[in-house]
Amino acid sequence: MKRDPSTGDLEKDPVWELLRQSPSLRPGPNFASNVARAARLEEAAKPWWSRLWIPATVGTALAGAAALVAVVLTLETGTNSGGSTVTTLPADSSLADLQDNYETEVLLAASDHLAKYSDEELVTLIGF
Repeated sequence: MKRDPSTGDLEKDPVWELLRQSPSLRPGPNFASNVARAARLEEAAKPWWSRLWIPATVGTALAGAAALVAVVLTLETGTNSGGSTVTTLPADSSLADLQDNYETEVLLAASDHLAKYSDEELVTLIGF
């Protein structure tokens, strides 16, 4: 059941031939109500402690996120006397250098994996 993936011809795939030979089935008139009843019965059959598991995991996740936020806020440095964060922006020349370095790194990374990029993407990366 091997086929050549380069041809792209799915019509001659043996799996499709087997599917064409299989009989088609239509669901019965009560199919939807039977499925809904089975789902309700399965939910009712679960023990009480399994229904508490999901809210407990959500509560644990929220407590962990709150603890993480608290740690980040207490370890934050660079605050001035007003309590706001001081951010220093580099001069325009260093931003241009940073952009230049970024573009060089992207081109070098793309040159290592040329097969992953189309011709249009490579031309866009080069900037022509």
